[in-house]
Amino acid sequence: MGRDPKVWEDPMEFKSERFLTRGDGMPQAFDLTGSREIKMMPFGAGRRICPGLALALLQLQYFVANLIREFEWTVKDGEEVDLSEKQYTILIMMKNRLRTHISPRRV
Repeated sequence: MGRDPKVWEDPMEFKSERFLTRGDGMPQAFDLTGSREIKMMPFGAGRRICPGLALALLQLQYFVANLIREFEWTVKDGEEVDLSEKQYTILIMMKNRLRTHISPRRV
């Protein structure tokens, strides 16, 4: 399925934009479990689902928590944080990017 030309245009080429936007340029909310669509299921589904799915998701949370703990995150000089949102079908995103300065925490 991952290389099926009926599912993907140019299946042998790496094109990251497939996972970033839909055909109309709107952000794509990708379903990793295959419960909504079966174009991309890196962890499988049903009885054959990868037993490492829960571990992989926990590792991602652990990784982000460590980034927050180990680094000091500050807004770039002179910039204000704009928390306005853009809402898409399923997804809510910040309207403007949050530009930060990241530095190691002082012990």
